[in-house]
Amino acid sequence: MDKQQADRIIQDYIKPLFGFALNKTGHIAEAEELAGTITLEVYQALLKKTEFLDLNRYVFKIAHYVWAKYVGGQVKASNQLRIDDNEVMSRDEGFDAIIRQETVGALRREIAFLSRQQREIVVQYYYGDMKIGEIAAAMGLSTGTVKWHLFEAKKELKQKMDTIRSVGNLGINPIRMTNLGHSGSPGNKGDTSDFLATAIRQNIAFAAYHKPRTVNEIAEELGISPVFIEDEIKPLEEYGFMDQLAGGKYRTNMYIEEPSQPKSEALHRLFEEYAEIAVEHYFKSLFSMEDVFQETGVSIPGHDFNVLLWSLIPFAGQQLSFKELNRVSHSEVSVSRKDGGHYAAFATIDRRFDVSFDGSLYSFCGDMNRDSDEPALKAWQVDTWWCGRKGGWRDNMSSDFIHLMHVIQGDLPQTHANVDVYRRLFDKQYLLRTESGLEVNIVYCKDKQTGERLQAAIPEPSESIREAAAKLDQAVYRLNLEGQPDHAHKYIHYWSQNSMASGPMRAYVLKHLVDIGLLQVPDPQRQKGISTILFMNQA
Repeated sequence: MDKQQADRIIQDYIKPLFGFALNKTGHIAEAEELAGTITLEVYQALLKKTEFLDLNRYVFKIAHYVWAKYVGGQVKASNQLRIDDNEVMSRDEGFDAIIRQETVGALRREIAFLSRQQREIVVQYYYGDMKIGEIAAAMGLSTGTVKWHLFEAKKELKQKMDTIRSVGNLGINPIRMTNLGHSGSPGNKGDTSDFLATAIRQNIAFAAYHKPRTVNEIAEELGISPVFIEDEIKPLEEYGFMDQLAGGKYRTNMYIEEPSQPKSEALHRLFEEYAEIAVEHYFKSLFSMEDVFQETGVSIPGHDFNVLLWSLIPFAGQQLSFKELNRVSHSEVSVSRKDGGHYAAFATIDRRFDVSFDGSLYSFCGDMNRDSDEPALKAWQVDTWWCGRKGGWRDNMSSDFIHLMHVIQGDLPQTHANVDVYRRLFDKQYLLRTESGLEVNIVYCKDKQTGERLQAAIPEPSESIREAAAKLDQAVYRLNLEGQPDHAHKYIHYWSQNSMASGPMRAYVLKHLVDIGLLQVPDPQRQKGISTILFMNQA
């Protein structure tokens, strides 16, 4: 360590070391003498070394050692001095033993930063007492190759021993992710929330998001051993969440949103503005079409048009998607995963800040489409704050709609064998028990023709909506682009395009319609059945 840096450190420790000495001696004069001796020993040690695993612990080890010598000069001390709860050090070994211990710690750390193959060879040779020939046989290498790796490893260790490895920002202030999700079809191992379920994986993904990094660089950024990083990166690369690039570098292959208070407020104002435009120029017309929709033959819970609108409005919102605004296709951002999944992954950094609105009112999950060939049916559903459903896509099961179709058709008897099926339909509130019997609590079309009539009755958007949608996309893209790396721009395009038909926009539309009194909040017994449409007998 250079003299200037040592001087700064000593200046910081003068008062703590005097406090230590005064606590030990109980007399100011003796404390001043002892503190001066400790300070000198620490200063000399700092000039000899360049890096410390734990500087504070190191300084006070020396302080304890000097104190023991000080006491030993006055009374007979035992031959052993306990430095802390885990270590006993001979007083005769003295200060050199402290230095040796720090060196061993640094050596072990640097062994972890070797490549996997070199690390295995070094550990087997020096810690496992294996001969070169035995290592070669065990690893399927020639003895010459093993010798070469040992030579290179020793050379690298010697060079790196004096390196000061600084802990990166994520090692000091790790991030947490929220809203981990997907666009597409998850596989049998789940989706983003499953693969990035742990804090270490989330921080690995974020460490390699803004720029590609090697395993060692990620390890330094997180302040942990590369050994752990290697084990965690393997499944992330295997399932398409990270790409391995040239030079042993990794880059995260997903969209990570980094929210901020100004950005969140700007997006909120933008979606409020355009939700009002969408209502005035499109969704308001649905409220005058009750007779048109009734004539399609669609089945509505309680024959309540308000209940139909809670499903029809978010369903019709898909109409506000325009082909010319699709600049990036789903295939350009989605990844085929080993577990059968095919989706684009996304997550949001969990950052806490105050905003002027309640974000939970605009939550949205979907569009969730479920289908079956036998029996032939299709089901559509979205989750919003208003529906009260909590399970998300995992609890949206095709089997529920198949069973409900059998109930509607009268071929699912209420017998002991079907108790669990009925219990789940009641729990989901897809089915209600009333004084007059069972009541289906979701909107459904009993046959293909009814479904076709319902969809044909939904009006086409006007040219003014098309123009507004293009302007909205540009504004959303500009806001989302800020601070994002170049390789993520395709994701920004994908999730910013056709924002007029997006889930968040439909949530803002529902909120605006409630606020102006056109849409009535659904009754509690109807909530879990809204924003769902079942299309039966589609063959």
